[in-house]
Amino acid sequence: MTPAPPGWAGIFPSIPTAFAEDGSLDLASQAAVARFSVECGAQGLLCFGLAGEVFRLTPGERRAALEAIVEAVGGRIPVLAGVATEALHTSLVVAREARAAGADGVVIPPPVTTRPSRRELMRYFAEIAAAAELPAMVQDAPEFLGIELGPELVVELARSSPEIGCVKLEAGAERIAEWVAAAAGDLTVFGGNAGLYVLDTLDQGAVGIAPGADVTDELTAIYALWRNGDGEGARGRFTHLLPLLVFESQGIEHYNACAKHLLVRRGVLASSHMRAPTSGLTPIGRELAERYFDAIPANR
Repeated sequence: MTPAPPGWAGIFPSIPTAFAEDGSLDLASQAAVARFSVECGAQGLLCFGLAGEVFRLTPGERRAALEAIVEAVGGRIPVLAGVATEALHTSLVVAREARAAGADGVVIPPPVTTRPSRRELMRYFAEIAAAAELPAMVQDAPEFLGIELGPELVVELARSSPEIGCVKLEAGAERIAEWVAAAAGDLTVFGGNAGLYVLDTLDQGAVGIAPGADVTDELTAIYALWRNGDGEGARGRFTHLLPLLVFESQGIEHYNACAKHLLVRRGVLASSHMRAPTSGLTPIGRELAERYFDAIPANR
């Protein structure tokens, strides 16, 4: 059993799953977005999370896409694969396949279609982490998943399951600070929320952020400034990025549609297609996303 490595820190974009216009997997674009993340300076990446339309994928599609991602990354940064399903049985299969496909770690959120007891939740996370035989990140995202784990349960998991050493939170600075204090060295903490609170959460002890992938270059530049002690420079650069992040963050579907649209605009994805059911972006949404993106000085 392998503990989470101390090197998990920095910007770990949660990449989209690439689809062709007919809804099939686009493995060439999937590899392209993985390479884009590396070239933008990401310290790691996540796949098959909410930003990857995870519940619209079959287990076989996850395996094929993960193999393309791992090959494109070529060991340059760690690849963490989401193993969320709605059955422990299926998640165990997906976790073992993630290891076989070359993932460096797994991300485990709680199941969203049931309300298991604390005992069942402990079993769910522990068995999946053990089956993967890889370092594991637990995701606690009650606003998106409708179930809250809380620090007490996750810290207990970390103490009893050596694979679990990290947690990803969709939370602002105050909640991050509470988790960092509760973790007391048993867990490292990542923030999420598209990077909306990147600097505040880093200041409160988060070791990294797992945003989307469309502006990875901006977020890695901001992180580098912060890490090098230039807080003023980091906040100045973040100020230009913030309006785009606020516009995108109107719900997970809206965020995914914006991120895919901008990745097409940037020549990374061939299509912004999202699998049904989804509303996608309206023409006004596309216009606004591009306006906020173009307002970032590095893009002018």
